[in-house]
Amino acid sequence: MKNLILISLIFFASCNLKLVKKAKNIDKSRDERVSDYKKTMDSINQSLEWKATTFGLWKSKNGDLGLKTVEATDTKEGILIDKFIMHLADERPLSAVIDTATFLELGAMFYKDKNHIYTHYTMSDGGFFWIVKEADVKTFKVIGNCYAKDKNHIFGERKMILDSVDYKTFTTCDDCGCWAKDKNGYYSWGDKTDINDIEDKESLKMIEILKKL
Repeated sequence: MKNLILISLIFFASCNLKLVKKAKNIDKSRDERVSDYKKTMDSINQSLEWKATTFGLWKSKNGDLGLKTVEATDTKEGILIDKFIMHLADERPLSAVIDTATFLELGAMFYKDKNHIYTHYTMSDGGFFWIVKEADVKTFKVIGNCYAKDKNHIFGERKMILDSVDYKTFTTCDDCGCWAKDKNGYYSWGDKTDINDIEDKESLKMIEILKKL
């Protein structure tokens, strides 16, 4: 009987402890919870002993490859959390796909090796990394700050293939930001834009540069 009472007391004490911990967690501000999450992620990253490679990726002590990025938060302090993307969007590990001997960063969030063109789609959670299957590896090159082209297509950093642009006359420049033009008009981040609606001085400056090309 005494043992039964003791077990019951331990059980109720355990339940109360869990409720107290839960209540304390609820009482924490969002900034405090994000700060705790950052500490956890930092601890995990430290335990994996990530080291920068000579080809633009990072390697853990386990031999995994990772693309280093950051997770942004909407906290008052603007806390940023280091993240390492270790898998492609189709869940294959980078170490099983990427040819490290030929891998390099091209710019405008594009990368390549002898077999594939890759892109990093940035988002607040760190984003995704995947193979641009439509890209021709041999002729693919970055143009300007936000675009690329191969023998068949124009690519945008965010939209990938830009079917609506005129391939032959599409142009941009290193000082044009994410602005570009073709014979049909002007584009911002790959979207056709009426420049008469633009009021931002920096954008207007880039458009003037484009007009001279």
